[in-house]
Amino acid sequence: MHTLSNREDCQSVRNRFASVRPDDARQWGVMSAAEMVCHIRRAFLAAMGEIESSPIATPIPAATLKDIALWQPTPWKPGFWTIPALKQGAPGMCPGVFEQDLAEALAEMDRFCMSEQLRVDHAFFGAMSYADWMRWGYLHTDHHLRQFGR
Repeated sequence: MHTLSNREDCQSVRNRFASVRPDDARQWGVMSAAEMVCHIRRAFLAAMGEIESSPIATPIPAATLKDIALWQPTPWKPGFWTIPALKQGAPGMCPGVFEQDLAEALAEMDRFCMSEQLRVDHAFFGAMSYADWMRWGYLHTDHHLRQFGR
């Protein structure tokens, strides 16, 4: 299974992410490519506890949801849940200069992948191991890259 802890998987995601352009057309959803870059950056910040992300109740127990979402071999479908701080219109979700936003998102991804980096509980999945977070990082980024045909 793909994960950001695997050097080849991480480099593949980085290359795909770096290839995003501001005029890329979305395949689904409402975000522009620039908004998606902000979303990914802020998702990494939330995972590292730098953006508020309180637990959110789901109809499925957190451990079961985590197992299904992270460890079943199926890509995430359009419309997967997100936390309020990462939705369009939330503070910090306004794109700036695209190239700068993209560079910052890639830098946050690199920092997120460092084994010693602090990470907090996930709002939907609860407690997460390093392996869980690296799988989430791959799946979340892959999901949005596929959203823009990357």
